[in-house]
Amino acid sequence: MADPGLTPLFAPLATGGVARRPPGAGPPTPSRVPAHSGPPPRTAAVRRAAARGGVGLIFSESCAPDHPSGYWQAAFCVMNRETRGRWAGLAEAVRGAGAAFAIQLWHPGGQRRPVEGFAHADAPTLSPSGLIQAGREGGRAMTRDEMDDIAAAFVRAAEDARAIGADGVELHCAHGYLMDQFLWAETNVRDDGYGGPAIADRARYPLAVAAAIRQALGPDALLSLRFSQFKEVDYGARVFETPEELAEFGALARAAGVSMLNVSSRRFGKPEWPDLEQGLGIAGWVRRLAGLPVMTTGSIGLSSDIFADLFDGEDPGLRVAADLAELTRRFGAGEVDLVGVGLMPIANADFVGEGRARRFVDLRLYNKKVDLQHLMAQVVPGAVEESRKTAAV
Repeated sequence: MADPGLTPLFAPLATGGVARRPPGAGPPTPSRVPAHSGPPPRTAAVRRAAARGGVGLIFSESCAPDHPSGYWQAAFCVMNRETRGRWAGLAEAVRGAGAAFAIQLWHPGGQRRPVEGFAHADAPTLSPSGLIQAGREGGRAMTRDEMDDIAAAFVRAAEDARAIGADGVELHCAHGYLMDQFLWAETNVRDDGYGGPAIADRARYPLAVAAAIRQALGPDALLSLRFSQFKEVDYGARVFETPEELAEFGALARAAGVSMLNVSSRRFGKPEWPDLEQGLGIAGWVRRLAGLPVMTTGSIGLSSDIFADLFDGEDPGLRVAADLAELTRRFGAGEVDLVGVGLMPIANADFVGEGRARRFVDLRLYNKKVDLQHLMAQVVPGAVEESRKTAAV
């Protein structure tokens, strides 16, 4: 029986042309083990189970457009002519089970380390200014022609996503990858109007890509934009130093045709500007200032943050009851519209239903060594940057 105290978490939501059953949890992190850079049958089975279990909206995560600089290694997906059929199968599996489905479009930027023998390994690694953080090289600075070519590749990938049956796409601008490298002042020191100290200049390229995708897809498709303050190379990083910068970005994102903002954080409840408002996390600030529907993510149901687990070897514990109670409070306060849960639905396809009924004792703790073993085995050693991961959650 559902707990009436958790009702706000399961209320229906319509956004970006998507109106589905209550999205008690948002997008699971995928079991993204592509065969030749496309999703294998295993992924479809896992995503179908999550949709049947109550997840209302599922993102593919980390799918690069078909541009030479986006090919990295076999553990990361690409949308291209050879993979479209497998993407269509995944979309059919998810939507057939009652959930909405979107392709998350992503580009590694300066974090790319080409693997010898993999497709386009000889292509240059590209980034806004040849940096992955201040003082650390990451590829070389993109030319304007290369920016145009990559933008066109994103648009083609978005068109392919709709053609294979997806409800829309998400533009990944988080965690220190290409689009985030434009947003972050440390990695974008361009002086051509697409970088520098002003957030409007640093956001110009990512939001131009978003606007081009919106024009290509029309007004009704879902167009989500995911961003984060922190980076994989620097947990203490900030794109937006002040609420005013965040508000400016929100207005620009609305003008570009973005449907919703997916706010990635290491822990969803961490206060963003505690000197201004002690209890308000980054998603709450976005909801207040951006004027768009907001999804919050951040190690929901786990006692330690996802990135400490993925990269730093810190095993999490369970804290589902406390997190759902806190999320319910934040829903009631109007701070968030959707909840994105990445890891727990991988271990528990029925995570939404079990959480709604408060059957927490039946939930299995997610374990990277078990649940992502097939993915981690395909990641080439040394492919993940490690530096300055020191900020407290």
